Amino acid sequence: MKSKFFAIVMVVIMGGACSAQDTYYSIFSYSYFIPRVRINDRAISLQQNVLPELYRERSAARDMRWVAENDSAITTFWQQQGDTVLHILREFSGIEWYESEFDIYLLRYFPTIGSPDPLIIPVGGMKQGSLIEAAPEGNRLIFNLVFQLARRMLAQADQREDSVTLSVAYHPLMRPGAYRLDNLALLLTFNTCQNILGLDSTLEAYESAFCRNKFPGRGIFENYLRDAWFLSPDQTLADWIASEPANSQLVYVTRPPRRVEPAAGDTAEQYVEGLPLKGRLGFSVRRSESNQLVVDNIDIYRLAYACGLRTGDVIRRVDGRVVRNQKILIENILNGLERGGSVVQIVREERAEEVIIQPILFDPFSEDYQLEEEYLDDFDSLDVDTSLIPTDDF
Repeated sequence: MKSKFFAIVMVVIMGGACSAQDTYYSIFSYSYFIPRVRINDRAISLQQNVLPELYRERSAARDMRWVAENDSAITTFWQQQGDTVLHILREFSGIEWYESEFDIYLLRYFPTIGSPDPLIIPVGGMKQGSLIEAAPEGNRLIFNLVFQLARRMLAQADQREDSVTLSVAYHPLMRPGAYRLDNLALLLTFNTCQNILGLDSTLEAYESAFCRNKFPGRGIFENYLRDAWFLSPDQTLADWIASEPANSQLVYVTRPPRRVEPAAGDTAEQYVEGLPLKGRLGFSVRRSESNQLVVDNIDIYRLAYACGLRTGDVIRRVDGRVVRNQKILIENILNGLERGGSVVQIVREERAEEVIIQPILFDPFSEDYQLEEEYLDDFDSLDVDTSLIPTDDF
């Protein structure tokens, strides 16, 4: 009897020792300041304000009661793991939390997947016009929550006045957009969730239809960041950003569209042979002798040219998918624009490159834009590594 009791005690002690050891050897110190963050599921006025048309005849109070009755998964997660998430974001990002407190607003409906400031998470659906798309659930919901927190985390960088943090805050990759700032936030999210949800659950969320449809920069993320920028408390996201040259391939590929302004006396609505007078993209393709799609006509005043497409470019894929004819090519690009943009893989002068066809949201007369143009002036003279760009044949 004594021997059995002794064996049971030893198992309990060893089990306790194993648990303590796992905690002791964590790569995170959990010693930095983190803000106080509350779940707010009673923001009736906020729900009304973000969708005023919807709530002219619909009760926002009733919808917020629905939120309170259906948000147990996310509120329980935050009660158990919230502080851990904030700590890991701090240690992986290398950026300090500036604000002392904020709320996570849970709404039933929101136009997009969420917002970092104010931090809003839709738990019912994303509403655009008369269409409502179901909000993500389970691990996809947690992934989205961490993504919005990561976006908010990165915004803390320009709140500090030290030169190191400001050099990160004003780096071109920190400019807002699906292919720059959002991809940095996605990298932070991907690494944080692996430590919160585990690798398998994180990959399941990342590979879901929700993430495929809502993160247009995935192609750039996978080619340049996911398996290249390894995050740890010793090699943070801020360290990677600071070490990335402002005229690197990643910066160049993700540059904002640069619209050509008509010269004095010219008009942007001029006829280009082979192109219709109207049309958003403004380019056409032909089939080469090797059965490849080659850009043969392009309007310099329309979107495709502004985004970097040029005559003679061989188009290989759109968002990773092979396209067989111009109709499918244009449809895929236009569908991508509805999600924020498409990554077009091309070959130009025997070199594999990527062109992002995205809406023009950047002010071409801003100081940031002009500064970036100066960095890019000498880009063509650089020896750029394009080995990360897939070059499989049709």
